Amino acid sequence: MAGNDLENGNADLDPPPALSGPDEPPDSSTSSTTASKDPSEELPGLPRLNYKLLEHKKKLFFVGGLHGILFAIITSFFGIVSGLEFAHRSWRLILKDDKYRPLDGKRWRFDFTHMTLSIGYTVMTGILIGASIPHEPLVRPLAMPLPLFFIEVGSLALTTGFMEVMGMPTTCKVSSTPKGAPIPPVLLTFIEDVVAVDGGAGKTYRERILRRYKVSKHFRTLIRGLNWFWGVGSMIVGIGSLVVVWTIPQEIAYGIGWGAPGLKVEKKRWMDDLRRRSKQETEKPLDS
Repeated sequence: MAGNDLENGNADLDPPPALSGPDEPPDSSTSSTTASKDPSEELPGLPRLNYKLLEHKKKLFFVGGLHGILFAIITSFFGIVSGLEFAHRSWRLILKDDKYRPLDGKRWRFDFTHMTLSIGYTVMTGILIGASIPHEPLVRPLAMPLPLFFIEVGSLALTTGFMEVMGMPTTCKVSSTPKGAPIPPVLLTFIEDVVAVDGGAGKTYRERILRRYKVSKHFRTLIRGLNWFWGVGSMIVGIGSLVVVWTIPQEIAYGIGWGAPGLKVEKKRWMDDLRRRSKQETEKPLDS
């Protein structure tokens, strides 16, 4: 019969499943073993890798976005600090009591320092926000704000220094200096505004520092010298930092942009000499 079945093509070619025991179902042990294993581990070929990226999604998300997170923190910190400082200055300058305002200043008109540096801080904040938005932050633009700030301050110092040497009058009211009066170096204006408003010295300090600048020759020499020193130095450091930022690897450029403009030059001997001369000078008392 078997031979006839083979000749007629009716024989069953598949062998019967082997039994593990006399009463055990044919597929009980094999099915349980197979179910406990990953099917990919049973495939032939190269060894399977026991690591799945999907099991580390949180870590990959954190590390992948770390650059953006760091620059976002820096931008937020800069914005919070500068915003609080400017809000504090604005509040003092618009108080009904004119204790902190420039001499003959109006309530809703800020001092010269507040108006000019607001432009610089606005530009700096805009660059930080715009360069931090991409998933991979733009490192070179993020290194530009501080050099640009130095260039702004340097240009103001050089311009007012030149106008003061030429005896040119102010074209507008500069803090407590009225329109049409001889313009002082911007360093004197910065000192007046910062000490009067941020330092809380008020109008009394504004009056006294302007009187001192007017009557003291050595004080004028000190202010003029420091104004030129910081004007030229700020321009050199600001422009030099910008050139370096765009010519070196960006990882180093970020450190240069925020670290190099910390200009520090030894000038103690010069300052001490001017201070000694100022003490020896006979001046009219300023307390009256």
